[in-house]
Amino acid sequence: MSANQRMSGRVPGWVLSLLLGVSAPLWAQSTEPLHILSSRLDHVGQVVKVPLVLEVSQPAPKAVLLILPSLDKSLEVTLPSAQKVQRFEPSYFPMSRNRQALLDSGLALAWMGWPSSASFGVSGTTHPDMQKDIARVIEHTRQRWPGTPIILSGTDGGGLTALAYALERPASIDGLLAFSPSWQYHREAPVEALQKLKTLVLYDTSGECVDFSAVEVEEIAKRANFTRLPVHVGSAGVVGRCSAESAVWLKSADAQLAQVIDQWLQAQPLPDHLGAAEPVFTATERVMLAPGKSGQIEISVHTPPGPGPFPLLVFNHGDVEMDTPMIKYKMRLRDPVITASFLKMGLAVALPARPGVGRSDGRYNYYLKIDGDVSYKARQQSEAVLAALDGLKQAPDLKQDQVLLAGQSAGGDAVMYMSTLPLPGIRGVLNFSGGRTNHAEGEILPFENKMMIEGWADLGRMAKVPAMLVFAENDSRFSANTIRQASQVFKDAGGQAELLLLPPLNIDGHFVYQAPHLWTAEVQRFLERIGMGKLGTESLASLQTPTSLASAKTHPELFDLNRLPTKSATCRAIYYRFLYAPLPRYFAAGANGLGCGLSSGSGASAEKALNFCKEFGYQCGAYAYNLSLGAEPLQ
Repeated sequence: MSANQRMSGRVPGWVLSLLLGVSAPLWAQSTEPLHILSSRLDHVGQVVKVPLVLEVSQPAPKAVLLILPSLDKSLEVTLPSAQKVQRFEPSYFPMSRNRQALLDSGLALAWMGWPSSASFGVSGTTHPDMQKDIARVIEHTRQRWPGTPIILSGTDGGGLTALAYALERPASIDGLLAFSPSWQYHREAPVEALQKLKTLVLYDTSGECVDFSAVEVEEIAKRANFTRLPVHVGSAGVVGRCSAESAVWLKSADAQLAQVIDQWLQAQPLPDHLGAAEPVFTATERVMLAPGKSGQIEISVHTPPGPGPFPLLVFNHGDVEMDTPMIKYKMRLRDPVITASFLKMGLAVALPARPGVGRSDGRYNYYLKIDGDVSYKARQQSEAVLAALDGLKQAPDLKQDQVLLAGQSAGGDAVMYMSTLPLPGIRGVLNFSGGRTNHAEGEILPFENKMMIEGWADLGRMAKVPAMLVFAENDSRFSANTIRQASQVFKDAGGQAELLLLPPLNIDGHFVYQAPHLWTAEVQRFLERIGMGKLGTESLASLQTPTSLASAKTHPELFDLNRLPTKSATCRAIYYRFLYAPLPRYFAAGANGLGCGLSSGSGASAEKALNFCKEFGYQCGAYAYNLSLGAEPLQ
């Protein structure tokens, strides 16, 4: 081996070019895939490996952005150089979209993957083992670029992991950079301890993706003295859209992102917001508190765009298990599916949390399955809802004479009881799978629940407002016979009730409220009949989109899920959404059984569906379009 060959194996190319007098750029952008050995062993005694992709455009970067994983499995990304790398972040996330601009600004990007031994999810992202793996990656990065600031970064779930790590090991990093982070679980965390950590948070203000909560982001950032940069959009989006097109992924900040991060790192003044000059809201969210018997009641309130006042849906949650985040971490009670569904109808949505749930004071009570008083549980649980109704009267943007009480499971049971009370402004009740069970956990579902049937006869005699009942035949708590009989005796006793009993679902029918495509049209007609029709405002008109009129009878091949080339449960669920999505709509599927993509509504295209599919699969092709199969099933 020659001296020059030995030298080229030890020094960077730009140094070698200078030594040899070769005419070449001083530095070429480099990408280096690595596997970092962690400080821990997996369950079979093997050293855990952490994937890491390093990208840099100059030998001495200004700072290293360590980007934590957001996906549970990697995506293969082809770089402009034709090099293929594995990343754990979608291509539509802010860091991926702005990758080249960030590199050109002098930053190094370190894309961390998921460790070889880990469980994806909230428990995994905040687990001490995950923090050990991150610490090892930081140690390697510091050895690579001594003295260079390391900024921990992440989007959505990656932002959750970043905050959890910073809370445990703040001294090991030089800053924190979060994009639309999922911080709902950390509202009770001692974030005040991070006031000296250099932190920048960018988040969406439009409210388009109701899964994302700006409320917790703003609260945590304020308590921790983080620098907040809201990102505005210039036009209203689609309520409930959280796909790649959603404003929640901050596309309107792209033109300014790299420059703003550079200004932040250099402690220069920042703008007060990014994106459009004035914010345009698709929906808004706030928290109200109302005095209750056990203390304050926490209420999440969502409103459509505009000043209002709006008709109001008050939705009452079902029973909450002790180990759920709403009790363990006091996570705020939210329901994105219900919220988006009724916002689209033009209603404001209020979700009160009963005592012990979220930040509602008191202890959550559990009740026996069998007792001698069929309405006892409903009466007790209604106390918090009644307190919330009183508190909501203080909101000038909510119509007090157009209120619909709704609930699921125990919440549905509560609103059935509340239909018998003289409550001003209540137009009706909407019951999703609510009643009283008469069998213990694990027992066989009885053919007839006589306690519930007899109890509903009493409710029917006292009911003061109409009720709509939404159930499915495969409800795990109530047999179809019990549902039909309870509805009938309610009406025979004088109550006004409409029963929508759906055929068995591909999930437990007790959770039919999470399948709005099956009940939205009937619920809208019910609202019109009780005087809550013409619900929307002019500003809401752009949010309404036509839906499919297809059914399994009119388009059997379209509804035959056995034809799908992809068999994953996730893709079957996405295809189920496709069947009821607004037109135009496109569905793509991967021939290898992996990957699928859906694009629907305004701006939809077959290309977008294919691109979504290719992020998770290979050999993707068009499968269905609008009301027909767009191609023969892929083999």
